[in-house]
Amino acid sequence: MAHLYAAREEDGFFGLGYATAEDRLDQVLLLYLGVKGELAAAFGPWPIGADKVGPMYGGEIPDTIASDLRVKKFQILEQARLNMAKIPSQYVLDLKAYIAGINEFMVDHPARKPAWAPELEPALPLALLWQFTLEADAICPARMAAAEQKVVYQPSPLTTSEGSDAFAIGRSRTADKGITFSSDSHHPWEAVGTIFYPWRMKAGSLDVQVFDVAGAAMFLFGHSNDFAWGWTEGPRYTGDCYRLQTVKGDPHAYLFDGKPQRMVVTPYTINVRGAAPVTGEFEYTRHNRVLSPVVERRGDDAFVVSSAYFDQVGMGNAELFEMAHARTHADIKAALAPMGLYPANLILAGRDGTLLYIRPGRLPKRPDGVDVTLPLDGSTSRTAWTGFVSLSEAVQVENPPQDYVANDNVSPDRMYATPILDPQKYPAYYAFDPGQTNSRQLRMIELLENAHEVSDEAAIQITMDEKVFGTDRWGGIFKTFKLSGAWAKNTDADLTTFVAALESFDGVFAKESRGALYYMAFREALRSTSHKAAGEIEGAVEAGRTLSPAQQRSVEDAVLAAYTSLRQGFGTINLVFGDVHRIGRGSDSFPVGGAAIDSSQDKKELNTIGAWVLEPSGAEAMRTMAFHPDVKKPALLDAYCCQRVPFVVAFHSDGSLTSYSEMLPGVSEDPASPHFGDQMRLASQAELRPDYFYLRDLERNTESRIDIVVTGASAPTTKSEVRDR
Repeated sequence: MAHLYAAREEDGFFGLGYATAEDRLDQVLLLYLGVKGELAAAFGPWPIGADKVGPMYGGEIPDTIASDLRVKKFQILEQARLNMAKIPSQYVLDLKAYIAGINEFMVDHPARKPAWAPELEPALPLALLWQFTLEADAICPARMAAAEQKVVYQPSPLTTSEGSDAFAIGRSRTADKGITFSSDSHHPWEAVGTIFYPWRMKAGSLDVQVFDVAGAAMFLFGHSNDFAWGWTEGPRYTGDCYRLQTVKGDPHAYLFDGKPQRMVVTPYTINVRGAAPVTGEFEYTRHNRVLSPVVERRGDDAFVVSSAYFDQVGMGNAELFEMAHARTHADIKAALAPMGLYPANLILAGRDGTLLYIRPGRLPKRPDGVDVTLPLDGSTSRTAWTGFVSLSEAVQVENPPQDYVANDNVSPDRMYATPILDPQKYPAYYAFDPGQTNSRQLRMIELLENAHEVSDEAAIQITMDEKVFGTDRWGGIFKTFKLSGAWAKNTDADLTTFVAALESFDGVFAKESRGALYYMAFREALRSTSHKAAGEIEGAVEAGRTLSPAQQRSVEDAVLAAYTSLRQGFGTINLVFGDVHRIGRGSDSFPVGGAAIDSSQDKKELNTIGAWVLEPSGAEAMRTMAFHPDVKKPALLDAYCCQRVPFVVAFHSDGSLTSYSEMLPGVSEDPASPHFGDQMRLASQAELRPDYFYLRDLERNTESRIDIVVTGASAPTTKSEVRDR
């Protein structure tokens, strides 16, 4: 991990740009190329494949032209350029220096600079995250499907593609009466390269440890000496789909409140390597006083998406910048006040005792009677936004009597065993999904309600907890079968061992667990027989209902199938979970624990853009891991998701802090680097390593040091990289 020390903040960012280029040059340049809408110009109309793109995007960017059209239609870079004048002046200096650092690395290492490298500018990092989180293009298709009474089914081998965990514990529950914070973002590790890049900086007034989107320089997750913050996903209604009837014979003309209006029409050209340019026109209205693109046409009807974030590209980055500099509770509230952050669940904790859960995004207010789940009438101001939710109006919980806050992608009314928020008090556009919870939140409540005298080690154990809530209920089912004589005719000693392990399985998916492996094989066998029947059995077990004789036979058959599958696949059942479930990068392969169990039960819930979807319910450990077959040895399963950047911060009562983290799959994208896959060994051991927040600790664990003299700086910028311990 790069640790940057400099007298001036912008000099620290110069060093950060240099360090990022050293570790992730190709990745960051490709991301910037995507922001500029120049993928097709560099790579042609062909897919950009798995050498650069991870499983989050299906192993490729299949259509470079479509990607370029998308970012240009929503004017991501143009809006970021405009907003450079609105962000703090120091942040402008930082971003300019960051880009200068990347450029300096390419000057110093010309062989590393690819031929397709784009021209860089400081608005690029400001806009970078938006190509990952651009949701506006999905709003109209979702609302139109809802109007047709379609509930989209989203089957997925990955149960928690939008999952994450975060919690903060107050003084009454910690060992030294300090404040403890934990965040763990879940998702496939790789999109266009490894998503996250960690860095530590002490420069000027900035004193932070950050876990950032590579190339963004935006403080997305992390902590300062005073506050820590992290995110979990949740549903939101940050935009609306409007249906406009255009004037017959003039597709750019329409009426609004009875008055003639014309669309804004902007020509575009997408240059394509090896092919003719793609040209056309983007069409926009000005619904809600923001540029709102036409995304679909049906006859004379135009469907327009109006997003609260269209003209806000990078403004949330500026709020994170202010959070990173905050020293007091008042500073934090001032940083949050614009309400333009990422529209998800923010968990924040402070040395001063602050425990805060809030949804701090830019949320439009709608008139009474407007159904935000459907396309709206775009010809009238009666469906227009009436303002935006303020900080005081936001969904939030601050310093609750439980002395902890936690959200694992659940509706805010399910954050505690006894709800303290009433969803009925909030309009529908707040996107509550009353009663929606999951196995991680239930396990979190179980752990935190019983958390006392929490030490650093205990907080790490909670973060890395491998128990799937409710899984141990199955042990009673297996014991019942034994008592009923279902296994009476069995003379196979290995099958007896197999069943005994299922009976005693405690629900903890540790790498050393035999029962965890057998149980996972059993659930897979059960699910493979009949989706509907398996779902009914799973539901009965969760509810504590007695299984019917037919259901008991199905379970018995699944146990035998799981046993047979393991025996045939490996020649033995003398295996533990980590023998089959592996983690590694390059040639390394290590045993690992953690789980995500696909369910045969379907649940209807709101997705991140507020659309109702039907998807497998699933069950996960706090330490969620998802696996796919190993390329060379399909019987083995390799982790590719989901725990990816867990970190724990403890603000101690004596004024010090300790912090720990893990960064999967690795900091460097260079297979020759020792930091390409070293984090996988940590993951295998379920460990978080110290982050060495203080220089005195860093100096005892420094791998290399580079002094960079920045022209005009009062002192050299120092960049140190820390080796794993």
